[in-house]
Amino acid sequence: MFTLKKTFSILSMAALLLVGCATDGDTGPAGPVGPEGAIGPAGQDGTIGRDGTNGTNGQDGANGTASLLVSNYTVLDVDWTAGKSAKFNANISGPIITSGVVNAYRTSDAVPTANSTWIALPVGNFGYEYKRDSIVFTTPGFSGANFTTYFKVVVITPGAKIDGFDYGNYEEVKMVYGLED
Repeated sequence: MFTLKKTFSILSMAALLLVGCATDGDTGPAGPVGPEGAIGPAGQDGTIGRDGTNGTNGQDGANGTASLLVSNYTVLDVDWTAGKSAKFNANISGPIITSGVVNAYRTSDAVPTANSTWIALPVGNFGYEYKRDSIVFTTPGFSGANFTTYFKVVVITPGAKIDGFDYGNYEEVKMVYGLED
């Protein structure tokens, strides 16, 4: 019996030695994704924080200047002298003349309304000139219009000039600068 025990022990050790020295095979493909687990209970809401304190008021800044100014003019038939009618416009200053925009528009409506169409000058027999503090509407070749004429002048400061649209189209100027009639 001792020999059988000894033989069995030797065989068991040999089997363990062979199994222990075996090499692993290739890794098999990943198994399918398992089903999603149940959603757990919602957590408890946190406490509401307290209000912060208000900051101090800032210092008032210096008064600025308007970057876009619109003036409306009514020129009566008696206002024309030698084909010109000059009107005061304090918004036309040195910086405006050198780097800003001054555009004049005219409507042919008998009385302007919110739906009036404004056409950039020069148009027809009407034009305009400007210099510091004044705009001059012109009608070359005759002494003036024989009816009341309505003009609109838009003055834009150099810092407010925007490129990429037609300043001669009053509807575009209105849209870009957010003007209301």
